[in-house]
Amino acid sequence: MSYFSGKDLVLIESLVYQPDLTPTYDVMRDALTWSDEYPEGLSYEGQEKLVDLWAARSFLHKDMKFSDWKLDPKYFGMVWEEATRQGFSWPGFKRLKLTPKDRLYYENQQKAFLDEHEY
Repeated sequence: MSYFSGKDLVLIESLVYQPDLTPTYDVMRDALTWSDEYPEGLSYEGQEKLVDLWAARSFLHKDMKFSDWKLDPKYFGMVWEEATRQGFSWPGFKRLKLTPKDRLYYENQQKAFLDEHEY
């Protein structure tokens, strides 16, 4: 089974990696995203899959195993495995490790959220 297919796959593979972009912090998924990772026109299912892929990639950014996460680790492990096995071209696969600048941004955003919500 393919992770992305049809028009969604064509849109994902049309994206061009832009290494100098600054990420944004997605507080709902505790994940970083970059604007070159999201094509316009994805189906609802494609959007859901992309969001799950960002969440799964965030495990790598946190240096976590999927089994260490409390929120459905089997599902997100399967998402990552299925997407990487399909082997489609997506700029997000070029960001499996954070640059020092992006890591600092990520940690500062996490801390700001936790401080704001008194965790």
